[in-house]
Amino acid sequence: MNMKLTTLPAIKMSALAVAAALTLSACGENLSVELTNPPVGGGDGHDHGDDHDRSGRLVFTSHDSDHAYVLDLHDEVIIADFHLTGPAARIYPSPGYRYAIAIERSAGVVSFIDSGFETEAHGDHGHYHEHDPSLIDFQLFGELPTHYDWFETRGAVFFDGVSGVPAKVDALSDHSLSEGRVLASLELERNQHGAAEIRGNDLFVSYRSADVDGVLPDFVEVYERHSDHFDFVQRFEEPCLGLHGSAVTSVYVTFGCRDGVLVITEDDAGFTAAKLANPASITEANSRVGTIYAHDNTQNFVGRAGHELYWLHLDDGDMHHIEWRGEENADAHIHAAGFNYSGNRFAILDSTGHLTIVRFRTDHYEIQSEMHVIDEMGEHAPTMAFSPISHDAFITDPLAQEVIIVDLHDGLVEDRISLEFSPAGVSWHGFLEEDDHNH
Repeated sequence: MNMKLTTLPAIKMSALAVAAALTLSACGENLSVELTNPPVGGGDGHDHGDDHDRSGRLVFTSHDSDHAYVLDLHDEVIIADFHLTGPAARIYPSPGYRYAIAIERSAGVVSFIDSGFETEAHGDHGHYHEHDPSLIDFQLFGELPTHYDWFETRGAVFFDGVSGVPAKVDALSDHSLSEGRVLASLELERNQHGAAEIRGNDLFVSYRSADVDGVLPDFVEVYERHSDHFDFVQRFEEPCLGLHGSAVTSVYVTFGCRDGVLVITEDDAGFTAAKLANPASITEANSRVGTIYAHDNTQNFVGRAGHELYWLHLDDGDMHHIEWRGEENADAHIHAAGFNYSGNRFAILDSTGHLTIVRFRTDHYEIQSEMHVIDEMGEHAPTMAFSPISHDAFITDPLAQEVIIVDLHDGLVEDRISLEFSPAGVSWHGFLEEDDHNH
C-alpha cells in the first residue's frame, strides 16, 4: 500500500455539530474521533466563503496508474492512495456512502475502499466515527462486473457473465461490507448485458431468453430476498426487448426498452408492469432510452436516448423532450449527467465543456444556469459525482488534472482543486443526514 498522509487541523462543523479534531497518523493506525452530531445536510447546503468549509471525502481513480486516491474536502489534500488491479476503474458510493466501490470490468474484480466515515447504530441514535481510509480485504469476483445501482440502504452489482458462464447479482449494504460479506446472491440462467435494482427485499432483474439474438435481455423478473439468497416471484408478461438502463424509487421501478420504458408499480395485489411508449421523435432505428436517472424525493425521472433527454411523466404516461442545449453548445454530446441532492435540479456536462442546470418545477422545467467549466477536452472524458447532503457537484477534468466543485443551487463554480494525477472516476463519501441502519 502506498499511502500519502497529511496532518489535518480541526474539522469545522455546522452550527448543529460540535467541533472535533482529527489527526491522520501513520499507515496501520486507526485513530477515531466520535462525533455526537455529524455534519449534516439540509437547509441550503451552502458555504461561499474562502475557507471552503465542506465535509466529506472524494475518492478518485486515475487514468495514469492503478491508484485510487482519497481527498479530504475540508483541507483539500490527498490523505491516502491505494493500489487497485488496473487504471481507470469506475467508482461508486456504497448505499450509506461509507465505502467506495471500484468496478474493474475487464479484470472481473470489485474492490472496496473504506472512506473512514463509520456510523455505528445505538438504539434510536448513531455514534459517528472518523478513521483513516483503508482498502478492505473483501472483494467480489466474476465475469464482467458492469452495472451497480443502489437505493436507500442496499445496492446490487450485476455481473454480465460470458458464454458458458451465467450472469449473477451480488446484493450488499454498508453493514455487510463492514463484515466482509454480501447480503445475498443470485445466479441467472445465462449470460446477458443486464441490470438489477434492489428495493428492500425485492430484487428486480433482467432476464434473457435463450432464443434472443445478442446479449441484451428481453424480460424483467422480480425475486424476494430470504437470508443469503433470492427466491423467484414472477416474470412480467410485458416484454422489454433490448433492455438497457434502469432506475428505482419508492414508487416506481423502470427499465429502458427498445420501444419505451417498462414501468413497474406495486399495490396490495402485487406488482404490475406497463410500457411507457416512446414518443414519435424516438424510433428503434435511430435511438432508444438506454439510461434512466431518478430521484426519490421528487419522483422525477429523466431518460437519455442517445444524447437527447426526456422528462418521463410516469403518472401521465408520456415523455417530454428537454431542450437543454444553447447556442454555444448546439452540437454537444452528453458526457455525464445526474440529479442534485434534493432532486429538483438536473446537471448535464457536455462535450464542449459546458454544464447546463435544468430546474424542474411542478408542471414545467426551465434552464436555470449554463456555464463553461472545462476549457479543453482531452483524450479522456470528464466524469461527475454529486453530494447527497448539499448542492455540490464534483467534476473531474482529466486534462487539467483538477476537480471542479459547482454549486448547483446558485450555478456557481465554487472551487477548483489541483491534483497530481489525471482523474478518472470520482465519488463522494461522508456522513448523511439520516441513517436508517437497515442491515
